[in-house]
Order: sequence, then structure tokens, then C-alpha cells
Amino acid sequence: KEQPITDCVIQIWKEMSLNDSLTPVERSKLAVWDYPVSDKYTKMWQAMQEAGLPNSLDEAVERIRNSTSASGFAFLGDATDIRYKVLTNCDLQMVGEEFSRKPYAIAVQQGSPLKDQFNNAILMLLNKRQLEKLKEQWWKNDDIQSKCEKPDDQSDGISIQNIGGVFIVIFVGIGMACITLVFEFWYYKYRKNIKIVDVMEANDENSRVKNSNLKIPNLKQEFGNLGEIKNDSGQNVLKTRTLNSETNNFKSRF
Repeated sequence: KEQPITDCVIQIWKEMSLNDSLTPVERSKLAVWDYPVSDKYTKMWQAMQEAGLPNSLDEAVERIRNSTSASGFAFLGDATDIRYKVLTNCDLQMVGEEFSRKPYAIAVQQGSPLKDQFNNAILMLLNKRQLEKLKEQWWKNDDIQSKCEKPDDQSDGISIQNIGGVFIVIFVGIGMACITLVFEFWYYKYRKNIKIVDVMEANDENSRVKNSNLKIPNLKQEFGNLGEIKNDSGQNVLKTRTLNSETNNFKSRF
């Protein structure tokens, strides 16, 4: 009797915890830490059971083609099978990344010498890159795939069309810098020439002012006139000055 009650409680807990209308706070109250119940893929498995599992790969492809966008059908299967269907059918698309990857293996009887022979042959094909060449031949060079339109692959990185504006901005900035440099060179050179002309004109003007202020002394006034004085006897006496004394007096005035 305890087992059905436990199963009923677990089912009720699953329905409550997987309810999309719950807030994160309400969902955290339903979290279980000490009970060994894992709900990582519970909701996914529940949706798969409700939709019904396809019996074959061809049936899955037909259900994908007949599904609408409102109630779309997605198929989870082996990566190699899905990749081949996408390769040979242009209306199919593979989304997402691979998970739970497991390598292919060839089963032989335990202790069989074929194991080492297979291992050596596979390693030799890998070293000679024969497997890559076969994959390139049968997967990428397929005639059916070449007729399909190539979708835009977002994983190709950044193309030149996406970063063309960056180069335009760089070239415009370089051009403006060159124009500014030429203008500054012309401006400062022109200003320097103007200053030189102004200084030369100022010097000429100052020299004219100095020349106009320079006066040549009147030798007649400096040396004086020969005057006549009268002595007590009434005779005219000629007053003279020596040339040396007058010359010295002239030099001292300058």
C-alpha cells in the first residue's frame, strides 16, 4: 500500500514542479534535495510520450514535413542519420549541437586477432588522411546537396561586409588628419613670414625716426663769432679763440 501512495505523491510533485506558470520562488519551494528523483529530462520525455515516438527514420521525416509551425515536430536521433537526411533533402535543417557522442566500433569475438588488424588499418587510414578524403567525397561533394541553396552560416565569423564601416572610418580619419597637418603647416609658415615683414618695417621706421632726430651742430654758433670789444682807451681789440680749445669744446658737447 505504501508504494502506490509514494508513486502518487511523486506524480503530483512532478506535475507541480514542471508547471510553467510557477514563479522561480514558488518553483524553488518544490525543489528536492534529499530524495533521489532526477527531473532533468522528465518534461522532455513526457512531451515525447504525448506526441508519440516514430517507428522509423522515414516516418520521422514525414512527420517533420507535415507538421506546422504552431505544433512543430522535431526529431532527436543519431547525428549521422540526421546529417545524411539534411544532406539529401533541401527542406530539412539540423539545429543544435551534438550531445552524448559515442564513437562507432566494430565488434569481434573476444581474443580474436582481427582486433589488432582492424586497429592498425584504421590508424593507417587516419595517418594517411584517407578517411577525411572519403568524407569529403561522399558528404561535401554530393550532387544532390549541390542543388540546394546555401543558407547563411552564422558560425563563419565576421566577414569583410560586416567590418567595412570600420575601415571607412579609419580612412576618413587619416584623410582629415592629413588635411589638418597641411593647414597647420601653411598657417604657421604664413604667420612667420608676416612677423618677419613686420619686424623689418618696424626697424626701417625706427631708423627714420632716429635720423630725423639727429641734428648737426652749427659750427658758427659753437665756435662763436669773432667779437670786438673796446678797451679802456676806446680802441677795438680783436677777441680770438684758439682752435684747440674750441675743438675740445665741440667734442665734449657730442
